[in-house]
Amino acid sequence: MIKKKLLIASIILAFSTTSLFATDSALKNDMLKLNSELREIQQGFISSDKDGLKVSIEKFAKHVEKFLGDKEKIKAMLPEKKKHKANEAIMSAQIINHNVKIILDAIENKYKRTGIIRREESQRAYTYIEHACFRCHNIVRDTE
Repeated sequence: MIKKKLLIASIILAFSTTSLFATDSALKNDMLKLNSELREIQQGFISSDKDGLKVSIEKFAKHVEKFLGDKEKIKAMLPEKKKHKANEAIMSAQIINHNVKIILDAIENKYKRTGIIRREESQRAYTYIEHACFRCHNIVRDTE
């Protein structure tokens, strides 16, 4: 009887641990992908490659929406005691999307501004994107 209970407990533990690692792994993989895409965007700025930058920023925006735009998906990936912080990811996604639009408008010269002004605005928007990422990480990782 005791062996049977231990076996059942072991099976339950194995499934719950696997599930926990799977969601943790999925979150980590999503964040690594976004980080890689941020580096592509930065490289586009450094090399002044407008076409490459546009492709990179659009791909990044699509993945931000996919990974951070769904509150329930984010909640499912967070540990139980941090599920209430899913709103931070949603807010970060909104900030990121706003700044992606600024960068795309600058690339397309939507407001007929000089190259210097467009570069400064889009580079500033990029730093706001980075800040949104760091802010979310700091809040979600907070142990207090």
